[in-house]
Amino acid sequence: MAFCAITLLTACSSDDNEGTGTPKKQRLTFTATQEGTPANTKTVIADNTKIHWQSDDKICIPDGTESNEFKLTSGEGTKSAIFEGYATPSSSYTAVYPYTATAALEADGTVTGITLPATQTATANSFDPQAALMMAVSNGTTLAFKNVVAYLKLTPKFACSKIVLKAADETAVLAGTGKLAYNNGIPTIDLSEATDKSYAITLTGNIEADKAYYIAVPAVTLTAGWKLFFTKADDSNEYIYKGMSSLNFERNMVANIGEFSIENTNWYNPRRGEIVRADQEVDMGLIVTIGSTNYKVIFAKSNLTATGLAVNDYDYGDYFAWGATEPWYSSIDTSTSPWTISWKDGKSGGYITENCPSYNNDSYVENDVLKMEYDAAHQILGGDWQLPSTQIWGTLYNTTNYTWTWETQDGNQGYQVTNKSDNSKSLFLPAAGCLYQIDTNEVGSIGFYWSSTSYLNTLYSLYLDSGSVDPGFYGSHGFGFSVRPVRLVAVE
Repeated sequence: MAFCAITLLTACSSDDNEGTGTPKKQRLTFTATQEGTPANTKTVIADNTKIHWQSDDKICIPDGTESNEFKLTSGEGTKSAIFEGYATPSSSYTAVYPYTATAALEADGTVTGITLPATQTATANSFDPQAALMMAVSNGTTLAFKNVVAYLKLTPKFACSKIVLKAADETAVLAGTGKLAYNNGIPTIDLSEATDKSYAITLTGNIEADKAYYIAVPAVTLTAGWKLFFTKADDSNEYIYKGMSSLNFERNMVANIGEFSIENTNWYNPRRGEIVRADQEVDMGLIVTIGSTNYKVIFAKSNLTATGLAVNDYDYGDYFAWGATEPWYSSIDTSTSPWTISWKDGKSGGYITENCPSYNNDSYVENDVLKMEYDAAHQILGGDWQLPSTQIWGTLYNTTNYTWTWETQDGNQGYQVTNKSDNSKSLFLPAAGCLYQIDTNEVGSIGFYWSSTSYLNTLYSLYLDSGSVDPGFYGSHGFGFSVRPVRLVAVE
């Protein structure tokens, strides 16, 4: 890691306090050093880097009355520099970098009025010195500074105007004005009581492509769901990355999360929701017109389950009655013949009309379409996911842009649907059969996929077998059919 020079320690006023009755300040000189590599195997700020004092570095030595400013007088470009300023001589000194005019030394030894900024200035291959909090406690004139913060390292492959790190919830405070403590040689910052606490940090400035940047953060753990927002420099487009696992920051450590390219397939899209990954959907190149608006249809690559999407394209997924947002069974054992099904309370009769509350119930439908509150795809996946309409199934099958090929994938038969002009745009629809009453029906030979379309209490679905496809097939409310989610994206 190539780090720029970095700074510390500030100074105080040169007032001599004459006539106040308080001890007179004296010109004092301190030697300031920086923390070395700790005895562990993790990447640390000082490891293979050059973190040196800069000519304009300042530190503060608060004394309980004011924040005394000390300026660097020699040692620029080294890791041990001389700082001079005025303060009242004492048997113990507490110092903070960078200089903070509001710093106040409390009776318990903590330093209040210290800010970890929510907006940090981007510095190529380095970090904002004003965010690089360090602290030292000494009984003499040598101040051994230790890092208070950790660093997030990232490398954008495209120029940005800003990058924002945001916690998934309001349990991880990332910035604000709090207090420093120094216990057993370990400095910490407490932001829990900060009045200006922030759950996000913005890195702003001229962020160049292919350069590493560091964001100073407190020692916290970000739970899964944390996000990075990249604002592209030339057109202000925003790209969002979502962390799918927790991210732990330790004091004096660097968490390198790698490179970020526009071509990445893992950009987060709020319209995709919190469950579906980018690699679990496919743009088939299908356009439908609804009203006066054209929409691009994005398909999920696998069938719906009670908790999300099936792992593989060829997996059958779960079975849903029309208007039901969950399966009517708690488990299915597919290793038996017939399958062994455990029914939920009130559904012991299985997939029958009498178990389906949407039957003869107009409240489930609006403008001949199943309402979103009863749409299993939308309720389980969130975002803009929904059941496809009969129009979508019909357009996919009846246009000449797609080939439908009956084939077998991992032992499961179904149709491979492929865009003729781009064979990377394809999806597999397994013939999962259906659940009728308490029995499975022709699993592996035929398939039924619900449509969101209803007309005069008549429901529609996509039917398929080895010899035919019908995108406008009739379906009964209580049947257990497969669901292949889609989402619509308005286009010019």
